[in-house]
Amino acid sequence: MKAILALPLAALLVSCSSLTVPGTAPAVGDAAKARAVLKASADATGDAWQSYRKVTVSYDGEWTGIVKRIQPDLVDAEFRKASVETYDTRRESVDQVHTGPGGEKTVKRTRDDVVVAYNGDRIGNESRRDASALVADAYTAFLFGSSWLLDKGEALELVGTETIDGEVCDGVQGRLRPGFGFSEEDRFIAWIGRDSRLMRRLQFTIEGLESTRGADVDVTFSGHWKAADGSVWPGRFVEYVHRPLFVKAHDWRLERLSVDGRKLR
Repeated sequence: MKAILALPLAALLVSCSSLTVPGTAPAVGDAAKARAVLKASADATGDAWQSYRKVTVSYDGEWTGIVKRIQPDLVDAEFRKASVETYDTRRESVDQVHTGPGGEKTVKRTRDDVVVAYNGDRIGNESRRDASALVADAYTAFLFGSSWLLDKGEALELVGTETIDGEVCDGVQGRLRPGFGFSEEDRFIAWIGRDSRLMRRLQFTIEGLESTRGADVDVTFSGHWKAADGSVWPGRFVEYVHRPLFVKAHDWRLERLSVDGRKLR
């Protein structure tokens, strides 16, 4: 029985990703051209990171079984099924309330710190604090997309094209200093649709945890919808781990959204 159960994992361990590791793709365009692609995307979707002061969003989703086993602290599946997250863009902070089978987890992430509590009890566990900071920062990038990357990305360059959901997309490669969570640096490739100007995919490294150093993942965005104020938001997010193994990790949806006290969804 143990040998049979090990077979799917063994197959995954030898499977290969078709995506280039962020930070290693050859450049085809300079920083000015790369920044112009991000700026066009930010403008087309409402430039949310710059346009709003307070954004509240609700998510719900599902984790795959394999990723819950290989990254338990990062996934924290007992407490991360659904969430309500409030972003203060001027202070660059986020308050998250996660819920799951184990109860409620709260995270307050500021520029320099993170405070985590489970069912009201604040924790000091370094690994879980580091994981919570990484998740909070990454989800900021997912929600605000090109607008956030335009503000935070450094050493930008164009790295060719990919076709995603039938649309030709330009790749903008860059680095984040600091990176996600308490990482000194992470690298990313954002894939921006030439016609829609939407960010279709974000690839990134996750150096902020000892258990994830050397790994990279991607999130694809779909189900985009336009709010009454003209801003455009992704409705569905799907995450895959690409290295050191290739496996689907998370599939989640945006349920509700409000900006500066106005309900958009």
